[in-house]
Amino acid sequence: MTSEADGWDWWSEVKLQILRDYLQAFTRVVRSGSVEAIYLDLFAGSYENQRRHEPGTFAGSSQIALNMDPSFTQLVFCELDGPAQQLRADIEPDRSNDLRWRVVEGDSNTTLPGILASLNAVRWAPTFAFLDPRGLQVEWDTVETLARWRADKKTKVEQWMLFPEPALARVLGLQGARGRNSAGRLSHLYGNDRWVAIHELRRSGEITPEEMRAEFVNLYRWQLEQDLGYKTTHALQIVNTAGHPVYTMVFATDSDPGDRIMAHVYGSTATRTIPTMKARAHASRDRRREEERGVFRLPGLEPVVLREAEKTKGYEHVPPWEPPPITDVELDLEGEADIDPDDIDFEAWLDESDSDSR
Repeated sequence: MTSEADGWDWWSEVKLQILRDYLQAFTRVVRSGSVEAIYLDLFAGSYENQRRHEPGTFAGSSQIALNMDPSFTQLVFCELDGPAQQLRADIEPDRSNDLRWRVVEGDSNTTLPGILASLNAVRWAPTFAFLDPRGLQVEWDTVETLARWRADKKTKVEQWMLFPEPALARVLGLQGARGRNSAGRLSHLYGNDRWVAIHELRRSGEITPEEMRAEFVNLYRWQLEQDLGYKTTHALQIVNTAGHPVYTMVFATDSDPGDRIMAHVYGSTATRTIPTMKARAHASRDRRREEERGVFRLPGLEPVVLREAEKTKGYEHVPPWEPPPITDVELDLEGEADIDPDDIDFEAWLDESDSDSR
């Protein structure tokens, strides 16, 4: 099954390729010294994903994790009720005798404590958590709960999460937060109101939109390290074919091998995977335009040319810097209509040239 009727764009495939590459190294390292390894997927999505602009599918995160060799010994996939039932139905035909996995229905922000309680007997096992929300659904309490669960062990739960920083400004707007619900969602995202200082700097014109997005990501990383005690965080921004930022993938770890592995994977992604995927997207677009003009090529003979604009610089780890200080400014929300973030179209958070951000 696909996650969306129209399929997913190339950056979704890039994201899941990073997941595959990292988990392959993670399981190889941890299973060499541990009989158990845990995988938590808090927004599991679909088992199989349809490509949006070209034929074919690519594996979802649950399929990638289940197929790891060396394997995870405990896998938990979280999804809302309807998608959870579909995910379970898609996994079961090939995994009916596999006792390692389960699908948990409901909001993972709510179900996580119970899930972790059920795993307490193997809390000593190395654990990786993937947080891939559709929008701003991840609450800081959830991230903190994961970090605290193994805080007394050598390494905390490794967390890799999608952080949709372009969405934050669009939800808030530059004239003030668009309703108390929207401002509240950001406070849940960060667990505090520190984001207001960044918002005010942008409103006053002291920072550019690009600097604002960087500050939003930096604040999150700063809190992961300073408040939750993670040793290292990495951030890789994904930019679409039009050059617009889509989201940033943030990684938090206490493990020196995890630090080195993700730095390597991000570097390979930036210099090879992303340019290749962009080139393929351009080739697919050019092919459609040719077909509209009545020009057809034999399958497999379409040229995939790496344009200069598609080449990207390598990844460089930059530690988070101290965020802007918390201000005493109170957001003026009077007279502004409340907006339920769950009713906001995620695509509306992106530029009109963007099609999807998962």
